[in-house]
Amino acid sequence: MNLFFRLLLVFLRASLARPRVSLFDVTRLRSRVMLTDQDMFAHMTNSRYFSFSDLAVINYIVRTGTWPKLRKRGWFPVVCAESVTFSRMLSWRDRFEIETRLVGWTDTYMCLQHDFTRNGKTGATVRIIARFASRKRDRVTMDDVVAYLGVERQSPPLPPEYEAMVDDVEAARLARANESRVPA
Repeated sequence: MNLFFRLLLVFLRASLARPRVSLFDVTRLRSRVMLTDQDMFAHMTNSRYFSFSDLAVINYIVRTGTWPKLRKRGWFPVVCAESVTFSRMLSWRDRFEIETRLVGWTDTYMCLQHDFTRNGKTGATVRIIARFASRKRDRVTMDDVVAYLGVERQSPPLPPEYEAMVDDVEAARLARANESRVPA
């Protein structure tokens, strides 16, 4: 997280926001491209989209009221995969909004989407696959999280692009597990 002051501002604003929103609501975060967010081509640098997505996740977790519950259990989200698709670049001084929504989940992973919009048009979409980890190093499944948060509905069906990302994450995890079993 390289947007430390923006992080503090987002956390404070989200903490004070009323009313809380549902896990299935869209949360919005407004910002502006600063001079330090640009690359040498006068566009917001690609890595900033992921940094702003981190801010949007903090906003989402705090606004939905899950932050204190997760902290109480010692659970925290860990990003396993991210992808970004661009259609319009943001430039210096552009105001934009990030719309964050929960797309769904599997037994292990949570899927979020962040749409970067300007003047009502989506300029970029960041897709995130995350899982939950525990400070005690216990295995945390999405069933654990959903039950603890009192969610009574099933996950909506995942779009194909998310299913492909989950498959890629699982394949990488299995490959790492196999590498660790191979004697040197």
